[in-house]
Amino acid sequence: MARFSVLVAMAAGALLAVPLGLFDGSAVGEAQALSVPDPTAFGAPTFVVPAIVALLVVQVVNMVESVGDTLAVGQIVERGDDPETVVRALRADGAATVVSGGFSSFPIVTFGQSVGLLSVTRVMSRHVVALSGALMVLLAFVPVLGAAVAAVPGPVLGGVSLVTFGTVGAVGLRILSRADLSDGRNLLTAALAFGLGMIPVGAPDFYAPLPSYLRTVLDSGIAVTGIVAFTLNLLFHHTGHSRRLPRGKGQS
Repeated sequence: MARFSVLVAMAAGALLAVPLGLFDGSAVGEAQALSVPDPTAFGAPTFVVPAIVALLVVQVVNMVESVGDTLAVGQIVERGDDPETVVRALRADGAATVVSGGFSSFPIVTFGQSVGLLSVTRVMSRHVVALSGALMVLLAFVPVLGAAVAAVPGPVLGGVSLVTFGTVGAVGLRILSRADLSDGRNLLTAALAFGLGMIPVGAPDFYAPLPSYLRTVLDSGIAVTGIVAFTLNLLFHHTGHSRRLPRGKGQS
């Protein structure tokens, strides 16, 4: 039951949603049983420089999230949170995104909920992950299965996400605890990264007057937090005069 706890919770929530009128399975009856992805669904490829630049910015945001998720997984399984593994994860995301784009689909990026599931179920086998990937590929050819998954009511997914994303946050605090926050530079880095990263959440229209290409980055709390933390860490610990300052035990 521990292994299937999240799946059982989703199934129970979906069943409870039926008498409450929150379950809509009409899309399942309308979906095709079998289908083949069409790489030309949106027409022939075109190369528009502004669109390419915008997508590159979005992909940088995705990379920031991938780094965090990879480090979180490494903390849970107690291995794989080293720079080499993070780089390989980013390469895998990039390669998968290229293949996905060739089939007129979205960019591929690591998913925070998967980190929460790993922590809750304690299933850490690569074989399970590989089988899950195979099932995801199968969903692309059987639209009716995808429609059944999409029919799970939003409140049910929200309840499950409350646990999984909360777990991601807890793991993030565990990673942060490895830094020496008695060092004023580390404390300032964490404070500004969190503070600026929360602006899009607390004040969604804060960056509205800015050009759209800037809002693409600034409206993402994940991107802002990652960029600020990376920049300040580089400034405080890896440039110029900072190298001659006494080094705190927790700095990188």
